[in-house]
Amino acid sequence: MRWFAGTSESPSVARPTGARTLWDGSDPLWLVGDWPADEVRVVSRGRLRMAVLGVCGATDAELEVGLAVARGGALRHLTGWAGSYHVVLRSGRRTVVLGDLAGVRQVFHADPGDGVVYASHALPLADLTRAGLDTEAFAARLACPDVPELVAGRSMFTGVSRLEPGHALELTHGVARVRLYEQHRSPLDFPGAADALGRALTDAVGRRVAKSERPGADLSGGRDSAVLALLGARALTKGTARDLVAVTWAEPCAPGDPASAADIVARSARLRHLVIPGGVDHLPYTGLADVLDGTVMPDEPGFSLIGMARTGRTLEAVRDAGIDMHVTGYGGDAVLGTPLAYLADLAMDRRRVTTARHARTWGRNLGMSGLELASTASRVARTTFPQALDRLAEVFAGSGRVDAGPAAAIAWCTAAPTAVWTTPDMRHRLAVSLRRLAGESVVSAGSVVAADPAVHGRPGDRAAWVAVRRAAERQRAYQQLAERVGVRVQAPYLDTAVVRAGLALPAWARDRDDGPRALLTAAVQGLIPSHALGTVHRADYTEAERRGLRINARALRELFADPLLGELGVLDPVGVRHALDLAIGGPSLAKGDQAVRPDLPLGPLADIVSAELWLRGVWEGRVMRWDATPSSAPGIRIAAAVA
Repeated sequence: MRWFAGTSESPSVARPTGARTLWDGSDPLWLVGDWPADEVRVVSRGRLRMAVLGVCGATDAELEVGLAVARGGALRHLTGWAGSYHVVLRSGRRTVVLGDLAGVRQVFHADPGDGVVYASHALPLADLTRAGLDTEAFAARLACPDVPELVAGRSMFTGVSRLEPGHALELTHGVARVRLYEQHRSPLDFPGAADALGRALTDAVGRRVAKSERPGADLSGGRDSAVLALLGARALTKGTARDLVAVTWAEPCAPGDPASAADIVARSARLRHLVIPGGVDHLPYTGLADVLDGTVMPDEPGFSLIGMARTGRTLEAVRDAGIDMHVTGYGGDAVLGTPLAYLADLAMDRRRVTTARHARTWGRNLGMSGLELASTASRVARTTFPQALDRLAEVFAGSGRVDAGPAAAIAWCTAAPTAVWTTPDMRHRLAVSLRRLAGESVVSAGSVVAADPAVHGRPGDRAAWVAVRRAAERQRAYQQLAERVGVRVQAPYLDTAVVRAGLALPAWARDRDDGPRALLTAAVQGLIPSHALGTVHRADYTEAERRGLRINARALRELFADPLLGELGVLDPVGVRHALDLAIGGPSLAKGDQAVRPDLPLGPLADIVSAELWLRGVWEGRVMRWDATPSSAPGIRIAAAVA
């Protein structure tokens, strides 16, 4: 895995093991790991230096312009290029570090005892500062992911701070200051948003493909990935002999993807199809022992580790095919989807007829009562975000159990199903934090904090931003795992320019009567064959997950016989084991497999299994280390701190 780090007035901090110096002096910048040459670009003018680290589509001339603009303090301009990257600026004794708007490219910082040290990943800083696990932040992400504000500025480790997306970290003479650069802007209308999205996506895919010797694209995820594959093929038609490899996972439990993908591939002369056959050995929950034995853990348990067997097989196939840049459609749901909470936005605007019409449509699609959806939307519209936080605190002060009906789908925020498994003490701590956040939200509602685009007075728009940032967390962890295999995985839908374009359209305006993904379809009209998207099929992998749960029942029971989640006081092991038994059920008649109850949601189980696997990996020291010399006893610092 590769990462970067730097310091401000921290002479006691030694260079990370194996690092190379990008620039030295009293405020150095180091690179660790195998960085491709095109992911390290440095430009300078006088005392001002700028390092762009990651996949950035800007030309050399555009970087020079960006450096000149940055001299005047216009940081936002530096985040609008195609790609996924960090920017580090240094002018004299002042350093500025920026990530992206979604949160794929994050920035962490800590106090090592003198000055400030920063890095692109939290785990090396936790190793350097001997930080322990922040159990409350960890529990909040498991039990209350709808409220990222609850852990704003916090990593998974005590003393290691996280820079919120849309902000810049300014370091001067060893003092850290956080500055908001992404101001809330007026929304666009549908044609304006479609035009901006089309330009951003074309740029995001085209510039990646242009710099790749052998580009690849996932073609297993429905319309979003199909659009990227076709845009990539379009970019290759301009005087090149290269093909784009369209990669499809063939899931036996969910047939249809290969045939659907093959139909799309047949419509483009620049697409070559690579089908990866899946089998029993690649089902979810398979190979948990391999995850425990060898996987180097990402910064946080954002990516579902239950699917590592399939993930590993896919990444190996991509690597073996020689693909040097693999594009996926991940994040499309978050950026282009329509959160059901937008019904409350319509109700806030007193658009009763429109609210009722949309509620009836959603009711038919979801098997719910349209009248109940409209009534819930009106009720939520009369509630402020601080009031919703107070009500959620009452839930955590009790059992943690919430109704999973329409109220949960439209609410400002709700507890995750995993909340019922948290310990009473942890629920109490989360309730206290929620009440404190409610008070702070009342105070900050009219302040400069409200300029942050993620701080909304509307449930639907806020839900869209929360979805983007949760998707970014998962993609970030996935990229870290892919780097270990030697594969560069990119998600253009989570590029800052694409996110800006997609979320510039209010949530309520994305739901139209002219078919799914109306904004995306309008954005790429004329760029790709419209008929090519008519046969897109998105497979349902639920049956594969149920089968994997059934086959690997014994390994799961062993995993939770004595879980770290219980030892750390995060979850009640008895409750987790009971839920696991309910989900797996009793022996079936087929070769001793277990029967899985079809009415139980599988997502919560996947979350806690991934969390337990991640904790054990961190405990054992399978992480990115600041000091990875043999004498540093891998795993001791973080393991002791967690214990």
